[in-house]
Amino acid sequence: MLNFKNDREKNIFKKIAKFNNEHVLYFWNELSAKKKENLMNEIDNIDFNLINFLYKKFKKSKKKNNNIEETKYLSIEERTKEFKSIGINALKSNQVAFLTVAGGQGSRLGYNHPKGFYPTSPVKKKSLFRIFAEKIKFYSDYYNANLKWYIMTSEFNHQEILDYFNRNKFFSLNKDNIYFFRQGMFPSLTLDGKLILSEKYSIFKNPDGHGGILKALVKSGLLKEIIKQKIKHLSYFQVDNPMVNMADPYFIGYHIKQKSMVSSKVIKKLYPEEKLGVIGKINGKNSVIEYSDLSKEDMHAKNDNNELKYLMGSIAIHIFNVDFLNKFTKKMPIHFARKKIKGYDFLENKTPQITELDGIKFETFVFDAIPFAKKSIFFETEREVEFFPVKNKSGVDSIETSIIGQSKLFSNWLRMIGAWNGKYNNQIVEISPLYAPDKELFLEKADKDSDKINRVVFDEKGIIRDKIYIE
Repeated sequence: MLNFKNDREKNIFKKIAKFNNEHVLYFWNELSAKKKENLMNEIDNIDFNLINFLYKKFKKSKKKNNNIEETKYLSIEERTKEFKSIGINALKSNQVAFLTVAGGQGSRLGYNHPKGFYPTSPVKKKSLFRIFAEKIKFYSDYYNANLKWYIMTSEFNHQEILDYFNRNKFFSLNKDNIYFFRQGMFPSLTLDGKLILSEKYSIFKNPDGHGGILKALVKSGLLKEIIKQKIKHLSYFQVDNPMVNMADPYFIGYHIKQKSMVSSKVIKKLYPEEKLGVIGKINGKNSVIEYSDLSKEDMHAKNDNNELKYLMGSIAIHIFNVDFLNKFTKKMPIHFARKKIKGYDFLENKTPQITELDGIKFETFVFDAIPFAKKSIFFETEREVEFFPVKNKSGVDSIETSIIGQSKLFSNWLRMIGAWNGKYNNQIVEISPLYAPDKELFLEKADKDSDKINRVVFDEKGIIRDKIYIE
């Protein structure tokens, strides 16, 4: 029999009982006062009507057969100097800030820390956070701007990330220009709609997805701060892609010229089944359709040129108009995913044990904001320039493929200035963002530094070094 000492404890039980989740209080009598308080706070913060509604939707859900139409995008060949000029002016006038989703852990990489700590650069093994910080440092100095950086953490890694930035003295950035805020959490459910107890005193919750960044900006009060600082555009990217061109003046300029509310970078898919959300129109509105929601027929459909009809895939690089986010009041669609979740298994007539349960996770996707925008655009970039994500320990989109891709890209920059005339022979090459964060800026700077670069590339005998690092 459960022992309740006061009205709050009794009311918590009534709330739990009303929604048939009494099992989460199974260990109540053995909990300390502090752990009871933790569990009660978690229960108080759960919107039971919402999760019951979501569970009913999950039960009724079927694979979507979206009626997709093709949509337009700006090809690489269509970029103009006008876009670049507009983008540079926006950066110089502090109208652009950076927004990073960094709530994930490196568990898929076999790494027991936030993914942003993962050593990713080819030679120096700089962390993802360091790479982004050095890019922001370069852009701030180059444009003589006071550029801000907003980083969304999670309940699991918030303090560890703060400690990491403090230890590294904010990578020489002004710490007052870096803002950390937590994303929201959703309780996960078992397949029969019950809450999952991950600890005797804690309910299992998962981060609410990258779409939660929009709600979290409002809840944290940062959106008001962004408006106060007269920032007009947020350059959004995820923590796992070291080569993102976060301050691409062409992309920023095109976004501004087109008066777009949400703009997205896209690349050509390599093959129909590649796990990239494709762009198209649904009900006449621009959208990104998650690869798992794409029918096989649409996935393999061809156009009159015998190309994939839905060729362009989103790579999670966006620009959001701040005014749009301030007025955005729509609820983001919530997606379901069946996952294995560690938690207590409440089998009848047995003592509950921690095991892997079949569960349901709920999350939101940031690209679901696109259909709500009055104007949205898609902007093509090159995979070999800007998309080397670190998602897996091995295979596709792994640390190995990312390092090889980065190294090949940097060696191509060296070829462009005549510092490397041979073939790529597995030399490892890294050009620090502090020297130049993208090709155009590298070519501009390297033209004056040819002697210095040659000394770094070649040894005393004129032989190309195995490891090349330029800073």
